[in-house]
Amino acid sequence: MKDIVGTTRNLALFATSAALLAGCGLLQPERTGQAEGREYTVTVKNTLARERLAPILIVGDANDGRIWAGHYVTPEAHTQFTTGNPGPLAAVLGGDQGQPGKLGVGEEVTFKFRTTARRARITAMVHPDVTPDNYVTALVDLSSRGTIALERFDIGDDEGRKTVLKVGPAGTVRID
Repeated sequence: MKDIVGTTRNLALFATSAALLAGCGLLQPERTGQAEGREYTVTVKNTLARERLAPILIVGDANDGRIWAGHYVTPEAHTQFTTGNPGPLAAVLGGDQGQPGKLGVGEEVTFKFRTTARRARITAMVHPDVTPDNYVTALVDLSSRGTIALERFDIGDDEGRKTVLKVGPAGTVRID
């Protein structure tokens, strides 16, 4: 009897774990909205001298009003820009979303992005190894080929000002 109860309990735990893992897999930003539209090859290059970029979020037809609130950032953007987790921001931006991963100093990452959108917003946290509460972003016209700059911003948490301030370039985005 003890073996039957133990086996049943183990099967139930296994089934529950499998269901949770499958559910989590369906909620990942890179799996949302990537089945339709035109495919673009997007290359992001980190030109920062000493700092890495945390996971990069690209969103076609992003609702930019969900990123900034006045002179500051929304709670969802704050999460990405201070922890590197793009999930909450991806959830509120809408549109087609992709997340290619982290980007080391001087590295570039190329990925495929499929969307029906004409423009895409790219965001990533600058890893806080050197400077806290910085992020990079670019609004990219997907119909134009070429390279545009990623701009770097500081949200001012560590200074106590809590306003977004542009602090310079931080990389490039190329659309092929």
